[in-house]
Amino acid sequence: MPAMAKDETSPVAIVQNSAFCAVLLWSFGRGYQVEKVDQWPSLVEFFLVLPLVLHKKTMEEIKATQLPSGLSKFAFKLAAQREQLLAVHYRALEMRELTLESLASGIATKLLSLDYPSARVRANDVNLPTPPERLKFHLSSAQKLGRWFARLPSAQVFALLQVSP
Repeated sequence: MPAMAKDETSPVAIVQNSAFCAVLLWSFGRGYQVEKVDQWPSLVEFFLVLPLVLHKKTMEEIKATQLPSGLSKFAFKLAAQREQLLAVHYRALEMRELTLESLASGIATKLLSLDYPSARVRANDVNLPTPPERLKFHLSSAQKLGRWFARLPSAQVFALLQVSP
């Protein structure tokens, strides 16, 4: 297989970049804040977003699960294929650096604000341009996750997804 030219970017690099992922984290935060207007998601919850939204099969399950059904129904669907649910934990570990870089990008661009004493992240009021059609499901999935996470205590979110915080 020939090596990629220096000016070419792999499809994975296009999606897994900190700028795009910062927008996904912002979308998650906006969804959370729609459900709980007076609260912000905890910093640790952001580490679950990218492993769920950037994995095609998992994102398809998010998309297929109705908003009112909630995180419990989504986790139940993943648990039907046990390895899918267990993989979330490992992907979260693998994507820690990308999540941190994305949080930093979001803070630097004023998409996100971090309250250091409480370790909570606010998705700021920003009007972003309309995303390309190919990215709409990523953004809507991140927002749906935010709404689901807001409905449950953080510990229950991690327990349902079988991820150790």
